[in-house]
Amino acid sequence: GVNEVIFRVIKDETAAAIAIENREIDIFFALQQPEMIARMRKTKGVVVTERLAKSTINLVLNTTIKPLDDVRVRRAMAHAINRKALIDGYFKGTKNEASTVLTPAFVEYSDEVEKYPYDPAKAKALLKEAGLGSGFKFVITSVGLSPYDKIPVPIAEDLKDIGIDASIQVLERAAYQQARSKGDIQSCITGLVGPPDPDSPLVSLYSTKSFPPGLNTSRYDKVDDLLEKAATTTDAAARKAVYHEILKRTASDQPVIPLYQDRLFLAHTDGVQGLVQNSLFTMQSYGVSLKG
Repeated sequence: GVNEVIFRVIKDETAAAIAIENREIDIFFALQQPEMIARMRKTKGVVVTERLAKSTINLVLNTTIKPLDDVRVRRAMAHAINRKALIDGYFKGTKNEASTVLTPAFVEYSDEVEKYPYDPAKAKALLKEAGLGSGFKFVITSVGLSPYDKIPVPIAEDLKDIGIDASIQVLERAAYQQARSKGDIQSCITGLVGPPDPDSPLVSLYSTKSFPPGLNTSRYDKVDDLLEKAATTTDAAARKAVYHEILKRTASDQPVIPLYQDRLFLAHTDGVQGLVQNSLFTMQSYGVSLKG
């Protein structure tokens, strides 16, 4: 068994990789950089585990600011973003494409929703239909932490390709949280990590109870009835059906454009036994032992 657990905060992933290679640490938790994942997979005596998370990263659109109040514009933007290129290019395939804010790690997940495959021609047509053939100015606000400070770059380029004059505002953490809480920004990159209940992401992003300073910076107000129904329905199958309806309605309305589903990686030495990776950003050390 293990009598003592020591947590070391190593902010740099390269330093953490060196530490596990030198056996200074036994577990490298929260492994994220694609280059480090590849490096750990090639390291003798190190095991890399992965699983789908219950978190997504999203572009939240403020539907009270014109022209984002027009669903055609929001759908155009969804069609304009090349998620596969973002995942394959920046993340080297270590994330999954998202069509809703729930991932398959939730039993309530459904993929039977309206999807927005990368289609610049369709995006331009939708903008033209909305009377915005010449585009509009659009600002993506994000936080100065990796990868949230990097992913707006290809997204802005994709939007520019359909005529939207997109720019990026990267703020340090406190300023970002203040801007998001104030709720008057056009858009923001929002990641959600929370309890394993679907109410956590759905209420946070879509309930009027979560209007700023909450996370519903889209100020979306079309599923309060369904969220209430889900909260008061005790039959599991009926509750699941309500969640599917929420996912369908929000996918159709696109106040939030899901960008990708997170996948969680960790590395450990082959002497670590009994370590079980969960779908949250947490680690259970109970039941873990070391051999050798």
